[in-house]
Amino acid sequence: MIYEIIISPLADAELYESALWYNEQKEHLGIEFIEEVEIALNLLKSNPFLCAVVHADFRMALMKRFPFEIFYSIDDNRILIHHIFHSSRNPKIWKNK
Repeated sequence: MIYEIIISPLADAELYESALWYNEQKEHLGIEFIEEVEIALNLLKSNPFLCAVVHADFRMALMKRFPFEIFYSIDDNRILIHHIFHSSRNPKIWKNK
């Protein structure tokens, strides 16, 4: 079964801001970051239970190339992306939302 990905407005903003930051560091690096997120999301579509539960019903997927974590939950046949979070950020921020 292929699951539908739903990205929350907050996760979308985190993705956009991170891509902008990477583009400021090096031309096209933000595009590469977005492509890496898409690779991770496509993997989750076909295997959403791949990643462990880390808090309540939140699961966490790690990106390979960039130090980011994707926090998501599963609801029926949908994967809800709650955060796309830099791994150096305090996890209490997303746990309290």
